[in-house]
Amino acid sequence: MKFVTSQIINASILWLCLVIGQSNALQSTVVDTWNGGFKGRFDIPLSESISNGWRVTLSFSQQVTNLQISNADIVSNNNNRIYVLENKSYNSIFTRGSLKMDFIANTNGNAGRRASVELEVLPPPTPERGPDEYQCTCGYRVDYIDSWTGHLKARVTIPLSTPATSGWTLFLQFSDPVSSMQVFNGDNRGTRDNGFIYKVKNLQHNAYVTDQLVQEFIVTFTGLQPIIYPQLKDSTSCNCTDVMTTSVPTTKASTTQVPLTTMQESTHEPTLTTQATERMAQTVCLVSSCTCGSSITVKGRWSDNVKGEFSIPITTATNSWNLELRFSVPVDNIQIWNAGEVSKSKDQTTYYLVNLNNNGNLSPGQILTMEFIATYSGTEEPVWDVKLSGQPVCGEPLAITTQQSAVTTQGTPLQTAGSGCLESICTCGSNVTVLDRWSGNVRGEFNIPITTETNSWNLELRFSAPVDDIQIWDAVEVSSSADQTTYYLVNAQYNSNLSPGQTLAMEFIATYSGAQEPVWDARLSGQPVCGPGQPAPQTTQPSPTTQSASNTQSTVTTQSSTTTQSVATTQSSTTTQSTTQQATTQIASGCLVNTCTCGSSISVVTSLSGSLIGEFIIPVTTATTSWDVKLKFSVPVDDIQMSHAVVVSNSDDKKTYYLRNRYDNGNLSPGQTLRLRFVALYSGAEEPSVYDAELSDQPLCGDGQSTEQVTQSATTAKQITSSKPSATTTDQPATTTKGQSATTTAGQPATTTPGQSETTTGQQTATIKVQPATTTQGTEPVTVPGMPYPYYEVLEKSILFYEAQRSGTLPSSQRVTWRHNSFENDGNDNGVDLNGGWFDAGDYVKFGLPMAQSATVLAWGAIEFKDAYIAAQQWDWMLDCLKWATDYFLKCHTGPNEFYGQVGDGGADHAFWGRPEDYTGYRPSFKLDINNPGSDVAGETAAALAAASIVFRDSDATYADALLDSAAELYAFANNYRGIYHNSITNAGSYYASSGYGDELAWAAVWIYRANAAKGVATNHLIEAKNHYQTFNLQTEPWAFSWDDKKAGVQLLLYMITGESQYQTAIQNAINPWLPGGSVPYTPRGLAYRDQWGVNRYSANMAFLSLVAAEHIPSKATDYHNFAKSQINYMLGDGGRSYVVGFGNNPPTEPHHRSSSCPTSGTCNWNDFNAAGPNPQILYGALVGGPNNNDGFTNDRTDYIYNEITTDYNAGFQSAVAGIYELYLTGDTS
Repeated sequence: MKFVTSQIINASILWLCLVIGQSNALQSTVVDTWNGGFKGRFDIPLSESISNGWRVTLSFSQQVTNLQISNADIVSNNNNRIYVLENKSYNSIFTRGSLKMDFIANTNGNAGRRASVELEVLPPPTPERGPDEYQCTCGYRVDYIDSWTGHLKARVTIPLSTPATSGWTLFLQFSDPVSSMQVFNGDNRGTRDNGFIYKVKNLQHNAYVTDQLVQEFIVTFTGLQPIIYPQLKDSTSCNCTDVMTTSVPTTKASTTQVPLTTMQESTHEPTLTTQATERMAQTVCLVSSCTCGSSITVKGRWSDNVKGEFSIPITTATNSWNLELRFSVPVDNIQIWNAGEVSKSKDQTTYYLVNLNNNGNLSPGQILTMEFIATYSGTEEPVWDVKLSGQPVCGEPLAITTQQSAVTTQGTPLQTAGSGCLESICTCGSNVTVLDRWSGNVRGEFNIPITTETNSWNLELRFSAPVDDIQIWDAVEVSSSADQTTYYLVNAQYNSNLSPGQTLAMEFIATYSGAQEPVWDARLSGQPVCGPGQPAPQTTQPSPTTQSASNTQSTVTTQSSTTTQSVATTQSSTTTQSTTQQATTQIASGCLVNTCTCGSSISVVTSLSGSLIGEFIIPVTTATTSWDVKLKFSVPVDDIQMSHAVVVSNSDDKKTYYLRNRYDNGNLSPGQTLRLRFVALYSGAEEPSVYDAELSDQPLCGDGQSTEQVTQSATTAKQITSSKPSATTTDQPATTTKGQSATTTAGQPATTTPGQSETTTGQQTATIKVQPATTTQGTEPVTVPGMPYPYYEVLEKSILFYEAQRSGTLPSSQRVTWRHNSFENDGNDNGVDLNGGWFDAGDYVKFGLPMAQSATVLAWGAIEFKDAYIAAQQWDWMLDCLKWATDYFLKCHTGPNEFYGQVGDGGADHAFWGRPEDYTGYRPSFKLDINNPGSDVAGETAAALAAASIVFRDSDATYADALLDSAAELYAFANNYRGIYHNSITNAGSYYASSGYGDELAWAAVWIYRANAAKGVATNHLIEAKNHYQTFNLQTEPWAFSWDDKKAGVQLLLYMITGESQYQTAIQNAINPWLPGGSVPYTPRGLAYRDQWGVNRYSANMAFLSLVAAEHIPSKATDYHNFAKSQINYMLGDGGRSYVVGFGNNPPTEPHHRSSSCPTSGTCNWNDFNAAGPNPQILYGALVGGPNNNDGFTNDRTDYIYNEITTDYNAGFQSAVAGIYELYLTGDTS
């Protein structure tokens, strides 16, 4: 297909003549000439769009010895007269205007040069898959927004015939493979067909979609640019060819042809450039204050487009930012490649941008530089300024020329009101000015003197007639009244602090459609008010007993932090009678609805018919990088609007709203306060002026309960879990804690006395029950008559196994003396200290996923069966064991969105047989970050740290807090940047490939909730766990409970905490198939045989869950206890032999384990692997893989199915042993 420039005709070839010194009818020009060459330009109007590339043949009348052209590739040259050009990768698409390009031709002659141009539009390449190979959702639309080298930005729009009320799944199908995909408002679940199909799920905030689903994304590719065929799950499907509607970009991202319209004559040869170098020093700002030191550059212009750049010096460190790009005139669209566009103002003069995943971190001394293209349809080219969050602002506004009426002069005050008010009452001393007016618009200003200090404010801008819209740059518009005569504004982030003596001055533009131009006044919160024409009142505060003669009064309601409410009513003498409803301010420091964050206070700032503006202030005592707020009202609220938090969802009765931090305000530190304002809209008869606020990760108080009471209760409670929950239990934990009384010394033997002491925290429906363990003095483990095996000895030896698995610098307390320091320089390849951790199995790789799961299950066993460890004299050793892992996890967590998920190369490591200290091979460390996510490893590690924080809470609260803080941060990383870890750490895929991360997200969230509850703090992590549970279908029956599948653990924990029947059903459905007669087969001697590889591990894990579940499902306690004992006792000897190294009858002596196979001295290599006989070192406590399905076992280290040992094999086993030992200690032997 070919085009002609002058008109739309069917001719196939265009000849465009460029003659020096003259222009043809197409008004083309020779840009410049010199001796031996010239600079020319071809300009080819396009009658239709180009979407797949182009080719230009440039023919000269004489030889051109050298041709220079920047925006095309020269693909052939015939005798220096005919040059064939093709598009660059970034400018293959054109949709309107013309194809313009400058070139420089060097010749040997001086005159008479001319060139002809032929444009050929290239046919589309043949895709690997056509539309007939897919099904698409009927009526879909694909907009190809932008493309650049190896990248495509697109948007899909899918109409919905029925609303998606509980989430959605979108399949993005491509004609050619896609290497990766970044989704802006969905959860990318990864590819399922080698890059041809990607699965996208809803996020929490957009699970409910009514009319249409819109998703934007960027894909990377190495071959052809893909065509997109979307299909929404459970939607009506059509043939993709029949319904496809696409649009291509209005301008290319990197198209930088800059037409120069001035002819120049010179005697020198110019330097070819495709960018204008016009630069403007930003000493003043266009709209209001802008970032200090920022500068802007015009880099290119063409029809209706300007290519610009801004540079901003960084003076304050930040890990996320937002930016306002503000133009002097409306801009239809911008294209920007290093920031995400969030929204734009209604007048299209301001674009709100946020950082991408890869450029959120800014440090002092850096410069943030960014290019963009602005497309506009007006006659005036825009100029711009920028304002970057968290950086200092400078500058004064530039006067912006705007189309206006000829009868006015910009900047001339046309109307001023003094301390009187134009409407009702207004802030005393305020005045207003009309700066400009044009058709349907008035540009105004108000000035308000400040007499009372404040660190946040709201303002009412009230007009005499309806106003369709306002534009204001130094305040945030929250809402407007139904009649559009009042606009409610709140401070911006940078101007919240006002001090006496200052003046708040602000400009705005009001657009109206009525016949009457509006006038206005302003009322600022916290400042004295005057009526129309009234002088400023006295500012002396009235006595509480002074009563005004006015019919209005200001009421201050205070609720104490104790159970007694005291109400003080002060009638103000400063208000005046008015027909306008007065603002009623209520302040409460206690809890009005039920629980709230301790020390929080609320107020009603302004009350109007059907709406009110409220404010809550919450003190921060615990640092966090993200937060949730539960806003609870006494009556239903139809909707709330707020600018500094995201409304995520609301309860069915509309009495509770769930809020989340924005991208720019998630970090909170102790000593700060979170202060948020909102507008509540309601239709009921009762005003929702009574409400509470709960901030995640902060301590809660109950109805009238003081902070001290909560602290005391939290100190008494060892943990908060569920005892025998009923189906009506709320989200507050109501659980039994078994643990040691305050007088118990860890490590002493114990005999448990049945009984419970109950302490109520004051939180609604939340009762904390503490079961003390009464101890006696002694140094020997407690033995119980009739106990078939010395379970205390098994606990001791299992802990010794974990000592044998230690990597790094060993402590002086190390009891496994045949092990020595090893791999002390782990992490040096990346400049981090990763000394420590556990070897995964008989090799020396530190695999993050099974190591973290082992730590979580060990910690869970220590929480549930602490008395058993104490009675076995192993509690201190158990803390030491667990801390070895958690210390390593803290080291691996090198930044908010960083975690080292593996150390060691599986291939290189497995090729070595010998001692770890003798290893000299390749040992890399692998980091997960926002560009290389691993939600499964990060989530599992978060769960381990949170569970361990409960274990350490009594003995080392500071360390417990550090673990919990790290857990919360890792969970946020896992949740915000989702991905399967072995796609980022590909080396792990051959050894521990993950099946998904949904279970780990829920697992982490529920453990973090439980850990916070153990310290007396309630968080929204339980809500998130429940959401993950639904989103990832975790109610289904799990195949097993293992390092890769946590569903059963999530089901049990959610039931323990909530008592809800759905979770009870799920966990029983998980355990019951393992009972005799269930679907899981058994060996003849009684081992539940799930799989030949690690069979003991699977049965031991389920035995542990059964023991925990039995505490909360009394009707199944006997069955679950008997199942657990039968499985563990099989491994200890009931199966005909012991499967624990160094314990019992005929134990394994040749575990598949490198270091224990080595002699005490001398060389160790593959000869030792093949040597006959027991390992020279006894690997005490290690549980081997197990028998075959007929109870057969081969004691041979070369058979790694039978004799494999791993840290995750022992974790569930050890925790189950502790549970059975505790059954005998308590006398419950079923």
